[in-house]
Amino acid sequence: MIAIELQRAWDNTCKVLLGEEMGNLEEYRDYLKKYTDQIEKRKSALSDKGIVISSNRIPKNARVIGLEEVPDYLDKTAGIPFDINSIKDIDSILEAVREKTYYTGNIVLGNSNSAVNCHRCVNTNFALECQDVYDGKYVAFTTSIRNPEHTFGCCFGGDVQFCIKILDPYKTTRCMELFHCNVTTDCYYSASLDDSSNCMFSFNQKNRHYLIGNIPLGKERYAELKAKLVGEIADELKKKKRVPSIIGIITGKGMEVD
Repeated sequence: MIAIELQRAWDNTCKVLLGEEMGNLEEYRDYLKKYTDQIEKRKSALSDKGIVISSNRIPKNARVIGLEEVPDYLDKTAGIPFDINSIKDIDSILEAVREKTYYTGNIVLGNSNSAVNCHRCVNTNFALECQDVYDGKYVAFTTSIRNPEHTFGCCFGGDVQFCIKILDPYKTTRCMELFHCNVTTDCYYSASLDDSSNCMFSFNQKNRHYLIGNIPLGKERYAELKAKLVGEIADELKKKKRVPSIIGIITGKGMEVD
């Protein structure tokens, strides 16, 4: 069910942003996960179950369990004594605590449903490989976002709808490849926009509309050029399963695929 629901959401998002469906969501995994916090799956120390954790924050030799295994953990460690009489220094305290120390993954809380391979997600439905998502719906390969819906490959922000691969957004709708933009709609390949809409390849703008490369255009001319540019983006994305990123443009790579 989740694969069907998420694929439908991906198809709809692509049609909104690119004018057409892009095909199987799984084929865009590497592109969408490029700048998000990575997660990984390890085996539980109590079973052979796969446990989803934050890969860059937990030591490789650490013992992990799933949230659903906490009762088993409590039973296993209940008999391990913590003898105050044997505590002599910091080292002895650490040794006593170490026997009871496990990291917990698979943390999906609240009113969540169909959250697959997710960690630290709350009230999140129909999600795939997400981390630190709160009150989300139809999200994949997304991290550290509050109130996302139809959101793919996004991170570090909130109130995001129908977006692909945006970083540090706030109140962003129908956008693709943005960095640090607030209250923006219908924008592509832009950074540091505020209260703006209908901008492409625009930077450091506030309360601006119908820009391409920071150049103001009439609505009809803008729509004509946007259709051409979006068509080219869609063609390359469908062909290569990735397109150049806004981060690449900012860091000097231009329209190279990073």
